[in-house]
Amino acid sequence: MTRFPARRFQFLSAAAALCLTAGAAAAQDYPVRPIKFVNSSSAGGGADVLVRFLASKVQPLAGQPVVVENKPGANGNIANEYVLNSKPDGYTVLFAASSAVIANRYVMKDVNYDPMKDFDPVASVYRVGLVLTVPAASPAKTLPELIAHLKSKDKVLYGVPTTSTLAASELFKIMTGTKGEQVNYKSMMEAAKDVAGGDIDYSFIDTTLGMGQAKGGRLRVIGTSTGKRLEVAPDVPTLAEAGLKDYEYINFWGAWLAGKSPPDAAAKLSGWLTQVVQTPEARKFLVDQAGEVWPSTPQGLRDQMVEHDKLWVRIVKEANIQPQ
Repeated sequence: MTRFPARRFQFLSAAAALCLTAGAAAAQDYPVRPIKFVNSSSAGGGADVLVRFLASKVQPLAGQPVVVENKPGANGNIANEYVLNSKPDGYTVLFAASSAVIANRYVMKDVNYDPMKDFDPVASVYRVGLVLTVPAASPAKTLPELIAHLKSKDKVLYGVPTTSTLAASELFKIMTGTKGEQVNYKSMMEAAKDVAGGDIDYSFIDTTLGMGQAKGGRLRVIGTSTGKRLEVAPDVPTLAEAGLKDYEYINFWGAWLAGKSPPDAAAKLSGWLTQVVQTPEARKFLVDQAGEVWPSTPQGLRDQMVEHDKLWVRIVKEANIQPQ
């Protein structure tokens, strides 16, 4: 066994203690420089407004600048990989919809990461559903009428502008026994436009957009994908209420760090975000966005990821979805 002189041993012990103390101090001092919130959506959109709102409220709690950087494209995959390739130090935070984080590996080729292993969950902040829309001129005014109408047609077209609407649509087809041809869109607005024009038979779209289009008489809302009625649309039934028992598809928005980031950073970020979203101002903001406040701890977000992943496994299997 190697023996060290007493003085050398004391020096090494002191150096080790100093390193441990410095590491603990660094964890306690987080953050010591600006934090970056990486947004998977384009600047100016609803998601971007949300992330900038959160950043503005977290900044005074963190005591450091919180900047927002947009990395749109590839259904959020550009932002995902950007964060995963960043230094895992707690200063680069991904804000994204659960579908963009969890589902990409099921619907896209060349996804080189496992979201369940490679991301460190921070917190969920809110969850949001979709609305099922049909043309204003459609003979279907209720869910049973829509199902009967779709089954009577030789060719059915439905819109899919996002991964979340793909999941909602496939789950709808599985539970109703209907068939149809998927029409892909680059945005919710494009899908809504074709629903209004009667070019497609139906589409799940963003609640705020759908309700606005319905109020303008351009399309009809059949129901929401949520488990309970939305505060912004109290007169619109859920699809479960309308006759499709147990139907529910909800996307949640959350924050993630690259794997192996300091747990203290995740815990502090989670605490700040939870504190922010539980304020009356934030609650009103999220309700106006057709969302529901949905804060969680890092472990709570991980549990939600597991359940969301199980749903995607079911949908992929039963709908035979192939990566594109």
